[in-house]
Amino acid sequence: MEYNAAFFGYVERMFKLVKEEFGEEKALELTATCLEQGLGSAYDSMGFEKGKPEDFARVTGERDKSVGLYVEFPEVTDTRIVYQFHDDPFPNLKGFVEAEKLDATYMKFKVSYLLGEGWSYRTTKHLWKGDECTEHVIEKMV
Repeated sequence: MEYNAAFFGYVERMFKLVKEEFGEEKALELTATCLEQGLGSAYDSMGFEKGKPEDFARVTGERDKSVGLYVEFPEVTDTRIVYQFHDDPFPNLKGFVEAEKLDATYMKFKVSYLLGEGWSYRTTKHLWKGDECTEHVIEKMV
């Protein structure tokens, strides 16, 4: 993850500082806001059709790759997406915040912004727990 280590390092330092000064809830809120603003404009510039799983995989995959992350999508169907991170963008936050809380700072936005209402995600594997990847299973509620 050499390509954008400076950005991820900045987010880690910001999170730690805000948590120390204002608490974890504020740190999570500001991290989410920062990531949402950057991701939203990046996704908009790439063009996508909201609710289309193939577009979710395309734009998140391309964006993740552009910032040096290796991700895979072993399953993309009309109702299910398996999204795997093989790199940890925030390794220096392990032990400072629960993995699920940190992941929610970007996953809630990605799912809502790109897929819309009726989609949810759950984390089935995590690098911080010793798994080979962090895996988010995104499903459309039917």
